[in-house]
Amino acid sequence: MTCLESTRRLLLILAAVPTWQLGWSQVLPGGTSQGTDAMIATAAGAARLAPAPVTQAPLLLTGRVLLENGSPPPHPAKIERVCNSVRHSEGYTDAKGNFGIHFGSTASVTQDAEEQDRLSPSVTAPIQILPAPASDAAGASINSDGRLLDCELRAVLSGYYSQSVPIKPMHVMENPDVGVIVLRPNGAHGGGAVVSAQSLAVPKPARKLLERAQQEAAAGNADRARLDLEKAVAEYPDYAAAWCALGKLQVAQGGLDSARESFTRAHLADPGFLDAYHQLATVALWDRKWQELADLSAQAVELDPVDYPQLFLYSAVANINLRKPDVARKSIERALSLDLRHQFPEIEHMAGVILASRQDYAAAAEHLRAYLELAPHAGDAAEARTRLAEAERMVTQAAAK
Repeated sequence: MTCLESTRRLLLILAAVPTWQLGWSQVLPGGTSQGTDAMIATAAGAARLAPAPVTQAPLLLTGRVLLENGSPPPHPAKIERVCNSVRHSEGYTDAKGNFGIHFGSTASVTQDAEEQDRLSPSVTAPIQILPAPASDAAGASINSDGRLLDCELRAVLSGYYSQSVPIKPMHVMENPDVGVIVLRPNGAHGGGAVVSAQSLAVPKPARKLLERAQQEAAAGNADRARLDLEKAVAEYPDYAAAWCALGKLQVAQGGLDSARESFTRAHLADPGFLDAYHQLATVALWDRKWQELADLSAQAVELDPVDYPQLFLYSAVANINLRKPDVARKSIERALSLDLRHQFPEIEHMAGVILASRQDYAAAAEHLRAYLELAPHAGDAAEARTRLAEAERMVTQAAAK
């Protein structure tokens, strides 16, 4: 599912972890209240609700589909954009597995799950973003395009299961290459279908209300978005994606209790909807309910143990606080093995913390350096530098003996 790229600054909460778990010689600096405030706002997707300078510049996303052995698919694979469990066909790969998707500035979110490929990409197009209008702010985000909100890309090919790649917010000058989408043979993955029966049963009026709410939220009209979402769940009470979107708005507006209720309704409506697990886990993280966080993350990765490394990060955070360092270590190792594109630098930070707790200071220092290289200006970068300095001191001390 979607909305799972949102764990930025998660590890600010680690300042609250007792020193016996961290393995440091002293309590490390860091304020937990400000850190968790930032974490919950980002992890629940609230950052997307604030109005920001945007550009309507046409965008070309490119990437490649490969099998696990690194070879291209035996036949052209269809590329689908999945937004809140609604599928949009975007075209096909070429013989080498390459694809390109062009999003124009006037595109609207009007496609149905069953529509045809009327936006077939030019797979030979170069990697580029087309020039923005002169009035656009430099470096403005393209995330206001309603077609890209809470969306991910998947490949569709008979006999194979596709990895999902979230469409991340990006700026005009960024490389639009989304990387590689990996296809695995059916049976090699424990996850369920891309779209659940509940999602397919959503009536068109309710779907349109969710899409309009996304556009309103992107424009900063949170109150209008909330009204549309309330109408959507009234139209179809089992609309898990709408319940989750409503919960994120409620978090942004300070209603954590109502948000928890909305996320719970999403989970009850569709027990296979991973975004509901993620949002409930985020609330558990905020409340420091470590056992609940461990349970939710475990249930989620049982549904999909491949596509979402950040869920293993959640598991690591929960279990290091539950005094289960071995479980935490296995979780963070799994997260590292899945996050090959380093979409979640916090995984490196957490790996450093866990390895330091096991007195493997050399390996801890390596991961902390990687985190600082990936996210040098993160909110907890100063904290990571302090931990790195302590790990390096312990390595030097051990070498001198």
